[in-house]
Amino acid sequence: MRIGPKIIEDGCDLSSPAIERKTVRGIIFNEQKEVFMVYSHLFDDYTFPGGGIKFRETKEDALRRELLEELGAIHISIHSYLGYTEERRFGLKKNEDIYQQMSSFYMVTIHEMGEQQLIEREKWHGLEPRWIRVEDAIIHNERIKSDERHQQKGLQTVMKRELMVLYKLKEMIEHEKI
Repeated sequence: MRIGPKIIEDGCDLSSPAIERKTVRGIIFNEQKEVFMVYSHLFDDYTFPGGGIKFRETKEDALRRELLEELGAIHISIHSYLGYTEERRFGLKKNEDIYQQMSSFYMVTIHEMGEQQLIEREKWHGLEPRWIRVEDAIIHNERIKSDERHQQKGLQTVMKRELMVLYKLKEMIEHEKI
């Protein structure tokens, strides 16, 4: 099930060929119904932990690897599939490349935590795992989504994607489905 409409970055030609990119992202709640997200000191935003699926890697293996890197999650359980988002966006490194990105979101429980194992880019972004109320993450990301950092080529779809999922989770909490 797709979460929200397809997100298209300004200036992306829909008729141009695109590089397919698949990602996985984890949604983790605690007993207070706070969600475990990754705060970036560089971008001043909250995103769901996760990232790209490597060649010959299953979605589950990619999610385990990404949650270990970004959160320090050593042992997790993947409970259910929430849905996916679709984006057509420019690349971060080669701004003229166009990506067709599908991000799959999974409900996860963390059983054991260790140290983050950030890659160099993640260190540079200043990634820090934080528990936050869904409504507070929405308020924060809505406030910064149109700032200069988030309007750079290749980054315009990020906050739209995260907010679509956050609003879906808010609705689920309100209907006591979480």
